[in-house]
Amino acid sequence: MVDIASIAKLGEARKYNIDETIVYAGDSGHEMFIILKGKVGVLINSIDGFPIKVAELGPGDFFGEMSLLEGMPRSATVEALEDCIVLVINENNFEKIIAQQPSLAYRIMKGMSSRIRKQNEEISKLKQGEAGESQASEVSSSVKILDDSIFPPNHKTYPLTASPDDEGFLFDREVTCPVCTQTFKVKSVRSSKLRLDKVDNDMRQRFIGIEPLWYLVWVCPHCYYSNFHFEFKQVSDSIARKFLDQSKELKNKVKLQFSNPRKIDEVFASYYLMLQYLRISTQDPSAQAKVWLRLSWLYSDVQDEEMYIYASQQAYEMFKSAYYNSRRSTTVEQEQRLSLLLGELSLRLGNNEEALKFFRGALVRKGDGNNTINRQAEDKIAQLREASKA
Repeated sequence: MVDIASIAKLGEARKYNIDETIVYAGDSGHEMFIILKGKVGVLINSIDGFPIKVAELGPGDFFGEMSLLEGMPRSATVEALEDCIVLVINENNFEKIIAQQPSLAYRIMKGMSSRIRKQNEEISKLKQGEAGESQASEVSSSVKILDDSIFPPNHKTYPLTASPDDEGFLFDREVTCPVCTQTFKVKSVRSSKLRLDKVDNDMRQRFIGIEPLWYLVWVCPHCYYSNFHFEFKQVSDSIARKFLDQSKELKNKVKLQFSNPRKIDEVFASYYLMLQYLRISTQDPSAQAKVWLRLSWLYSDVQDEEMYIYASQQAYEMFKSAYYNSRRSTTVEQEQRLSLLLGELSLRLGNNEEALKFFRGALVRKGDGNNTINRQAEDKIAQLREASKA
């Protein structure tokens, strides 16, 4: 049995407040953590861009062992679900701790093997994933378009402002930009306050009292690097240099400062700035597809049918390219989710034959197939067959 009290004398204790992120997926790290008090959530990103909570850990549990033992980047984001205290074990004290508590080494090995299995099991039970936090920078102006080339043709301005009630879900956080290294403040949604109302057929999550999409993208006000909060730190040095070379040109096209409460035009600008970064940083079509999918939802909210269809078409084409052409390491369930989403987008665009093909592709009867997705696909296939008879 591991003596936590003895280990605590050899390590460093750290306190994290509720909703605070302890580690981000993709971060480098050489530490593991043992939870002394409170609970944490372990989040991974699905193929359609939603953070999925795959585990909750409590006192006595640990995480980050792969980064400590092999120097690997963090494979998941871990955030505090309650105020918590964790014990930090690093390269300097690991051997001493193992010498005094050899049973900890056994627990680490056992945990490493079982956690992979448990994550796959937990993912298969989830409905559609759960959103984590969301954010962006703040001042008191809006958006000024100096050159509209970052927006597609027929994009407009829209008279929609966030509810003042959003403030009850938000807290301020200071962030360091991984591109220009400047610090700035973001508005973060408290994960602990999010209550899922329903999930739409296209996997859009609807929450009670707030729309997290408005705060999902962080924008550095100094260099305009923009990304989803859960991927914000995942920038290589070479990409950072490449983006900085174009940052000045980008700032000559648009001036963005977030109002309080936030305006939808600022939200649109943040997503289109993110697309500018992705075109520089990656050839993976699914990265841009995730942005276009969310843009389609936002256009739906402002009742712009033309741009809703345009963004949906972009999402469809890029997800389809990822489905057929990209090499990716994903679970069977994530492949099912992608196929189901492509079916829904095909329906939205009026292509029933393509939709039927993708819904059939979402059916996985054996192995790790998700039964909930199987039922959704079966229902859609039945509806399409019925419609074809009419």
